[in-house]
Amino acid sequence: MTSLCTTHTAEGAPGRLRLRVRRPTRGTAVVEVGGEVDLGTAPRLWELLSERPHGNGAKLIVDLSEVGFFGAAGVRVLQRAHLLGDETGTRFYVFPGACCSVRRLLDLCDDVTLRTLEKS
Repeated sequence: MTSLCTTHTAEGAPGRLRLRVRRPTRGTAVVEVGGEVDLGTAPRLWELLSERPHGNGAKLIVDLSEVGFFGAAGVRVLQRAHLLGDETGTRFYVFPGACCSVRRLLDLCDDVTLRTLEKS
């Protein structure tokens, strides 16, 4: 089965935020994030995440492995997406990748119940 892909770039910030959506299986969306997630680009990430499949056991995975910078605004987007997933029956996962700023912020926000994935 061929996965469907869509690529988005945040308006007004060419190259700062890259978003790619893959659908490897029915009911699963993988949002690959690259570049910088900050106050200027986080709204675009939220817009994309809030449009993804929701309900009926859908799975939404956010892959942050290509992120170079991840600010507090990014954590807030992940929190909102997680809450939306809880409300709609969507399983929401985050793959933090190796980016130190992503891992540091997620560790500092340990009260946030984000399910993180590690590549096997």
